[in-house]
Amino acid sequence: MSRCQPSALEDEQQFWNRWGWLMSGVWVVFLIFPILDLINNPYPEPVRVAGLMLVAVFAAVYLHAYAKYSWAVGQGGTKQIPALISFAVLILILLLAMIATGIGALSLIPFITSFAAFLLTRPWTIATYAGAVLICLLLPLLLGQFIDALFIIGLNFVLMVVYVITVEAITRGVAAEEMRADYLLVAEQERVARDVHDGIGHSLTALNLKAQLAMRLLDAQEYDRARTEMQQLSDLAVQALDSVRTTVQGLNRQDLEAELAELRRACQDNDLNFTVVGDPASIPVRWRSHTAWILREALTNVLRHAHASSLRIVFDKSFVGIDDDGDGLGVSEAGHGIRGMQERAKQIGATATVEASSLGGTRVQLTFDGNSQETQ
Repeated sequence: MSRCQPSALEDEQQFWNRWGWLMSGVWVVFLIFPILDLINNPYPEPVRVAGLMLVAVFAAVYLHAYAKYSWAVGQGGTKQIPALISFAVLILILLLAMIATGIGALSLIPFITSFAAFLLTRPWTIATYAGAVLICLLLPLLLGQFIDALFIIGLNFVLMVVYVITVEAITRGVAAEEMRADYLLVAEQERVARDVHDGIGHSLTALNLKAQLAMRLLDAQEYDRARTEMQQLSDLAVQALDSVRTTVQGLNRQDLEAELAELRRACQDNDLNFTVVGDPASIPVRWRSHTAWILREALTNVLRHAHASSLRIVFDKSFVGIDDDGDGLGVSEAGHGIRGMQERAKQIGATATVEASSLGGTRVQLTFDGNSQETQ
């Protein structure tokens, strides 16, 4: 698949790499609580100054870690040593704050749990959550300030739940984008396979038939006709190369009138009576490219397998029918060509069916149902 345009998954990853640290910036507002606690309570001046400095260090380490490891958000977290060192620094500051300020340190816990939930792996998150719950419950009880700490305890518990829900939503979103990217890759591979089969396969079939005819003409010493056939061989080879280029570029667009002219020429070269009933212009322009591909594939199957003497194409506003008087379907299963026609029909909201023909051979019918008119 072409890599000229970034996928949605790549766009999302670039967003997190560039702007993920802003998520942590939102939560920095909660540092107002330890700051107010240090300012408003009668702590010794050295404790107050050291505490404010540690809050500044805490914020810097927290923001730096998010800026560096935001790529891990939704990706299962990271176990890189620098990230764990940053986490350890935050925990150390929390422990110092617990010693110096008591329950005031609980206002730092949302940052610890946020760091673990968004940036670290699941085992680290579980251990951090367990430690946070124990600290939130035991520290106020040991200090006899449980009632005073109810608000910050409740806030911590609510934020831990919010973090879990948010991380789960982001993880599912990333997984969905990965699945979508995989689906687009498979769809592109199938498209290329169809284009190669329909375009190059038809060209190679025509080249083979032309070569056989040229050899028969040489054996019959009809050199002028053989030369003409060999010139047409060269032209077909050029067309095959062009088909390869357009397939790779994803620019395959078939002109219905031009395709009919090619089909008529192929039938004449192989002594098939070629009849067109109806007006090709009755087919809406938006469906003509896929219709041309299906006509080409149908004729390729006739030339390869049917041993037919005549081919009839019927154009109608609601369907296109291709009939031959060859060997018929027999008991053979649908091959790649038939499946390719059916897949191309689905792309325009139509259906492709293969059945017995009134001419005695096989009929391929492309039917444009009502839904296709609405969706195109």
